Amino acid sequence: MEKRRKIIMNVSFGIGFLLILILAPLKINSVHQFCPYAAICFGPMILRGFTVYTVTAILGILIAISTIFFGRKFCGYICFLGTLQEYFFKLNKRKKIIIPQKLEKLLSSIKYIIFVITLFLAIFLMQYKYMKFCPIQILAFFIPLGFALLTTLIILFVFGFFVERFWCRFVCPYAAFMNILQIIGKRFRLKKFMIKRNWEVCIDCNNCIRNCPMKIQIMNFEEITDKNCIFCLKCVGTCPIKDGLK
Repeated sequence: MEKRRKIIMNVSFGIGFLLILILAPLKINSVHQFCPYAAICFGPMILRGFTVYTVTAILGILIAISTIFFGRKFCGYICFLGTLQEYFFKLNKRKKIIIPQKLEKLLSSIKYIIFVITLFLAIFLMQYKYMKFCPIQILAFFIPLGFALLTTLIILFVFGFFVERFWCRFVCPYAAFMNILQIIGKRFRLKKFMIKRNWEVCIDCNNCIRNCPMKIQIMNFEEITDKNCIFCLKCVGTCPIKDGLK
């Protein structure tokens, strides 16, 4: 199953990379039309007639809503930035930083703050301020060197080199949006697909925790209810016991 995920992930990344190559020479805003976060980032602008932004916004909202029932599979299978982070972290063969759980929880709040900021900027039609930091825009069209460009590149490629999926875990506002919808779904007791841990055969080896890119404390649960789970299935693939996780 993990091999199937990697095939889907690589194909999606290839399509995203081609889109950037094709659209980047046209104009700076063209690439962002295909970003699912455009649903939030561009706010009321998407209501100005039927455009690519409208289609992307609808898809972005539908993807986010789907997390209520299926979790954040988009992040583990489709997201261009998520895959880029995964590739880049694999280049680090030596010094990898493990963040303590208390600090992990504290840093995780950053993405919710960014989500609120981008939401308000969009409502007041000031999204151009956030777009200077937008990684999709920066990767597609390198704006003149400045604070915004350096900040985003450092987060993606320096922090992402030492800390697994740093952007996904701590910074991504779309991840925050999906998590908020999952919390709402949980409040309404909507049933969600989850990876299950078999207590009866588990030998407490902690392989699942060590290999989880989102650093979820899998050993604490019978069902992996954590909203940050991206269903990468690394926990399942590295479990030494048959049907220990499924």
